[in-house]
Amino acid sequence: MKQSTVNSNIKRIAVICERDRAYGRGVCLGIAEAATYEKNWSLEFLDYPEQVNVTRLKGFDGVIARISNEQIAAELTKAKLPVVDIYTDIIRPEFGSIDGDQPAIGRLAAEYFLKRRYKSFAYCGYEGIGYSDVRQKSFSNTLKENGYDCNVFCVPQRAVDEYAATIMRKEFVRLGSDTAALSRWLKALPYHTALFCCHDVRAWQVLALCRLEKIPVPQRLAVMGVDNDELVCSFTAPTLSSIDNSPFRIGKASVALLSRMFNSSEERKKPKHLIIKPRGVYERASTATFAVEIDWVSEMLDYISSHVADGIRVDDVIAFAKRSKATVEHALKSVTGQTVQHHILWTRLEMAKKLLVFSHKPVAEVARLSGFASPQYFCRFFKSKTGLTAEEFRNQES
Repeated sequence: MKQSTVNSNIKRIAVICERDRAYGRGVCLGIAEAATYEKNWSLEFLDYPEQVNVTRLKGFDGVIARISNEQIAAELTKAKLPVVDIYTDIIRPEFGSIDGDQPAIGRLAAEYFLKRRYKSFAYCGYEGIGYSDVRQKSFSNTLKENGYDCNVFCVPQRAVDEYAATIMRKEFVRLGSDTAALSRWLKALPYHTALFCCHDVRAWQVLALCRLEKIPVPQRLAVMGVDNDELVCSFTAPTLSSIDNSPFRIGKASVALLSRMFNSSEERKKPKHLIIKPRGVYERASTATFAVEIDWVSEMLDYISSHVADGIRVDDVIAFAKRSKATVEHALKSVTGQTVQHHILWTRLEMAKKLLVFSHKPVAEVARLSGFASPQYFCRFFKSKTGLTAEEFRNQES
């Protein structure tokens, strides 16, 4: 009886990526889905750092990796394989690379807080960590363009070293050696400060200290992270708003890029660097307020935001505010530049956009959940404001 032989056409792909946090898992799921459409690909995980060496890489045909340090980069270079880097703090010309749009992430956070009328802003990340620095610079520059400064936490070097050493280990969330300094900084921030953190784990640390120091969130500090790690975001108090930076799409794009490198000698010699835009802000309780000095106006804006899906009308808002229509209209116009009716419609439109991006609900259901009277009216209104149909918007963002 003949022994079976291994199919020589199968391409073995080494995937080097942490899987203990949502970002890494999202990337790996994107890789797995896209690889099903490639002929004869076999995916295999290699772990940090012991398995990433030229000997262990023998027999592989290509690599998709989060290249977190120069040691890993050197081993991959020696292996002389097609490589796609999905970490890209440093762009190495010999490797293809995929990155999230880090400047867009910073701009998105700033624009979100500006729409909520904040005038005091802060950033907490890790100095010297590439993506954190880029996000901070973009966040600060967007605020500067609108006439505002940003208070940046000066991280002790020891804390930066701790983070760099543990980023790929199986550690979840914990307070670091910068806890005392971070606590003092948080207590000194002005009331109604919008605080953007470099990722969800950093935001988790901030919220833990806010609880310890009895700093009310979001009333005093509104806090936002990045990664939309549902486990981290759901186990904070309050729950954490976060930017979804499209790890699934980054994983899919890495497969497409590696496939092109296999099929084109030109792509192999001069591999591409691709940028994937973030999906948007997933809003939770940590930012669910407006920074307005007049308490009743802030409460009214929160009411509109919380009840817009119920089909509220101008009269409902006037009744909630317990003031005359003229007083309410004047106050809202002075704060938002909008009438009550226009603000309700704007809030519905923003809710519809989020549902289109973050869910697979039919357009008619999106219209209902956003508080529009009918799907037909929603479709006409949506196109008049965006220039796209709801489905075109969803496809563009996806």
